[in-house]
Amino acid sequence: MNRIFQSLIQSDFGSEDHGNFEAAIAEGNSLAHWWRDSDTPGLPWKRGQVIVSGGVAGAGAIIQSDFGDGDHKNFEVVVPLRVSGGRVELWHFFHNNSDVNLPWQRGQRVTGDADDVAGPAALVQSDFGDGDHKNFEVVVPLRASGGRVELWHFFHNNSDVNLPWQRGQQVADNVTGPGILIQSDFGGNGHGNFEVLVAERRRLSHFFHDNSDVGLPWQRGQFVTDSLAGWASLIQGNFGSGTHKNFEVLAEECDESVVAYWHPNQDVTLPWLRDKPVIGRGYRVRLSDTQKIVQVTGEFDRQGWDGTGTPPPAHNRTETQFRVRGTDLGSSFVHKERTYFLFGDTWRVGQRPEDQDLDSIAFTTDTNPDDGLDLRFLDRPPLIHPPVPQNGFNVPLDGVSVNESMFVFFSTDARLPDGRALMGRSILTRSSNDGFDFDSLYEFSRDKFINVSVERVTLAAADAEAVGAGSHDVLCIWGSGRYRSSDVYLAILPVSGLATRTGLRFYAGEGGAHAWSDRESDAAPLFCSGCVGELSVRWNPFLERFILMFNSDSPRGIVLHAAPKPWGPWAHEPIMVFDAGFRAPGLDPFDPCLGDGYGRFMHVAWDVKRCDHLHDDMFGSPRENEWGGEYGPYQIANLAKGSRNESTQLYFVMSTWNPYQVVLMTTRLSADII
Repeated sequence: MNRIFQSLIQSDFGSEDHGNFEAAIAEGNSLAHWWRDSDTPGLPWKRGQVIVSGGVAGAGAIIQSDFGDGDHKNFEVVVPLRVSGGRVELWHFFHNNSDVNLPWQRGQRVTGDADDVAGPAALVQSDFGDGDHKNFEVVVPLRASGGRVELWHFFHNNSDVNLPWQRGQQVADNVTGPGILIQSDFGGNGHGNFEVLVAERRRLSHFFHDNSDVGLPWQRGQFVTDSLAGWASLIQGNFGSGTHKNFEVLAEECDESVVAYWHPNQDVTLPWLRDKPVIGRGYRVRLSDTQKIVQVTGEFDRQGWDGTGTPPPAHNRTETQFRVRGTDLGSSFVHKERTYFLFGDTWRVGQRPEDQDLDSIAFTTDTNPDDGLDLRFLDRPPLIHPPVPQNGFNVPLDGVSVNESMFVFFSTDARLPDGRALMGRSILTRSSNDGFDFDSLYEFSRDKFINVSVERVTLAAADAEAVGAGSHDVLCIWGSGRYRSSDVYLAILPVSGLATRTGLRFYAGEGGAHAWSDRESDAAPLFCSGCVGELSVRWNPFLERFILMFNSDSPRGIVLHAAPKPWGPWAHEPIMVFDAGFRAPGLDPFDPCLGDGYGRFMHVAWDVKRCDHLHDDMFGSPRENEWGGEYGPYQIANLAKGSRNESTQLYFVMSTWNPYQVVLMTTRLSADII
């Protein structure tokens, strides 16, 4: 619980332009003040005075307050100290900055007589208080009965420095790390709200206090990430389009990666959104045999084209044959001895504005993927009854054939806060005419299963009993929540209850151990990821493993995890299936044109370097300066080949964004690396 950055501020010492940096740094069981002179760039950090010698049981938190009679206001520190009997207390120290040579002074104990501090505290000076000096506010984790840890708020009324610290309210009742505290610009009666982030196992959760009434309880907000693996930090920045500016977070996630998140505060109901990784995650191994076979959609395949004359034709020439100019996704399943593909937002020849981005469905009877797949598209988009939004980012997700009917999951009600795509919810539908019309059965999820991949599985007797689904014949539903900002979760639904949602169970365990719940809120991540968007899970009979593929931002590319059972244990480290920017040894590592995907069949923006003619004008204007991107790796499980317990040849489709098309890919996966 002590794994947290040492505390850092910028003070009013130093030149007129830049205040010095000040830090409280633990040195063994002591806490020392360090500072850096900002007047001259490149000067080293200097050690100041010892704040407290001995007994330090965690990191200190430092601020500069409004106390002090000299030119420079006082420094204030709170730090956990171990006392006799092993109990830990939180103590306040301060430095009178009217004379930098004065020693640090011990203030008062923050926590109560019987409190046992479980980790570092967070300290701010708020805008509360009636005197000349505003109050200090602290949140600190305290050990409770039964091994639980609670996060509590304490404050000091600075109208009288001799007053004791007072206990406020409990912030959260079962935490696994220290809290982060700021005062935001939300709230009424002249006081901004308090905002706290705190770890609840792997979940980083947001709590807030409405300071318009100090008697109100703390409230739970939304979670930031389910992949927390260490520290986090929180500020309120100056970005944002509403009255209240956005919250910004850095969080340590899987394998010491660092990822930024933000909350668009123009609408408090919006979720936290994932930004690009600051430090990306690595991977254990890369599959060197991954390659493109053909481009299966579109009229032209511009790979290798020099920009003159007519480009080479794409495998299916879908513009000529089916009026389909471009599309993406393509999850597949077998229905009535055909392999059906569910494509996403589709651009058609001569489409009406109201038909823009409507989806498409195709099928094949082709069983030899090595020379491409011959597709036949249905002659109109799939229609859902009663109607739901089916335009941009509202797409078919995956399906299964049961009793001559297609059961297909769709996403709908997508929105674009701050220009960021968010899928709204998933629904389950049924088609009795092979993919032309779908009757909506029910809403499946608005939380952790907005994007899904499904596989029909026959459970062993012991596993069926442990799951508690009441059946051996089940549909395993792997899901992700926030679009490309989620972990992977698992639900299991008896096939007999598919039309009514009867018997649905959610995996709530860890490491593959059986633990199940009827509540979606209890669903637990299968492994650490944080960035799952489009995903595909299929059983591979040659390796006797469930193979999960998805597009990732950390590490960037198409990655793979494997597990012997739907719930795991799943391999922790990802396997890199396809890295679009990977350069083979001996090639210039900085040339964007030499990647395994970029410069070959994925466009490199011309404002970076002009090295291909792959771009299209799919969305109404030429896209020379828009990068391609890999996503939507959907396995075609019924076409996989292999040798039992040795290796398998996987086939999957993948979207490339620019060009806005779907390509058929293949890779070899051996048993010794999963």
